[in-house]
Amino acid sequence: MSTSAQPVRLARPEKKRRRIPIAVIMVLSFGSLVFLSVGGVLALSVGANFRNTFDLLGAQSTLLIDAMEDSLRAEMGDAENAVDGIAQLYAQGEFQIDDEAMSAAVAGALAAASGVEATLICTPDLVCRGAARSVENNVSTGAIEHFPAEPEKSSQVRAALEQRRQVDGRQWGAFVANEFGLYAHVSVPLARDGVTQAWVIAAVELQKLSDITRELSSRFGTHAFILDGEDRVLADQRLADPDALKNGVLPLTPLATYGDPVLAAYGSRKVEREFDTRHARDIEIAEIDLSVDNASEWSGDTTYIAITRKIAGYGDEPWTLGAYFETSQISDEIERVMGSALLGLGAMAVAVIVAILLGRRLSRPIQAIAGQATRVADFDLDGVTPLPRSRVLELDNQASVCVHSRPIFRARWWPSWCAPERSASPNRARRS
Repeated sequence: MSTSAQPVRLARPEKKRRRIPIAVIMVLSFGSLVFLSVGGVLALSVGANFRNTFDLLGAQSTLLIDAMEDSLRAEMGDAENAVDGIAQLYAQGEFQIDDEAMSAAVAGALAAASGVEATLICTPDLVCRGAARSVENNVSTGAIEHFPAEPEKSSQVRAALEQRRQVDGRQWGAFVANEFGLYAHVSVPLARDGVTQAWVIAAVELQKLSDITRELSSRFGTHAFILDGEDRVLADQRLADPDALKNGVLPLTPLATYGDPVLAAYGSRKVEREFDTRHARDIEIAEIDLSVDNASEWSGDTTYIAITRKIAGYGDEPWTLGAYFETSQISDEIERVMGSALLGLGAMAVAVIVAILLGRRLSRPIQAIAGQATRVADFDLDGVTPLPRSRVLELDNQASVCVHSRPIFRARWWPSWCAPERSASPNRARRS
């Protein structure tokens, strides 16, 4: 018995390929395409709406703070213009200290500056003279009263004058208090031929600043305030009350003891970064959460938005102009954005479902054609049934081909497949 010298090769079985039904492909394709397209547009739209909402808040905040700063600078600018005008007249030789022309110049500057309560001229020997608006029952009558030269008795004013000797040019000094209120003051040297002879001083009552905050609070529907630095109340709508001093509401009160829970929690504010700095220039927008400081006794909202800006030039520390309001005041805008987002999500879900159903609907004729082709391949011609017609041109043509090809296949090809079988039958009969 001989054996073949050639080695026997084993046939490697054909690797089974992973096949994916066309229904899955079409459903995933249609659904993914609709999800990405509609979802992308929805994401861009909702993101733009949120951004526009925050930008609008930033723009409104800028408008409020700008209005407050303009009013403040106009009020303080009156005092600066008054002392600058008197200093210029003195440098030009228009009056001498303690003459009638000086009294007229001081009274004229005071009358022109509505925000100024008093104008003084003090010499290096700490003797002051000038004019002031008369006050009756803590209310200014508008009339101007002159007072003669006499040594300054206020220790605060004397200390300010002593410090003023060391500084040239215009300067805003420390706050000065008397029985009528608390004042900020600006001073300019009265110089002639390069020698300083005295200083002219204009005093602005801080009550004026509180009036500004009250007016802006009413106009913008918020709570405006001015702080000395970040820890003392300088002006507030509560201080604008005529009975504020009697009720113990005083300027320069520390925030913690002022009696306003929102301002008391100002030091623990959380600065927000979502706002466009182009619309909120030099403005800090922060969130104040009263629940963090356990302010459970506060009956109002627990979350507030504070908008602030710092300005320098009116004291030893920069002033903080600001306002706060409840977050519920902007919740309507946020709710509208959220509503549009929910509607968009609903529309996207409907579009994805329709795309999935459409993919399944289009895959059914193709699955039917594949099934008929499998029966033909298995010579199961009796199992081949007419395909349903379709409105899709290519699928309808395929259905038409299957309908007309069945009898043709039987007549032309089936006999040739069966002929060898029929011819073999007589031969077997003869051999038998």
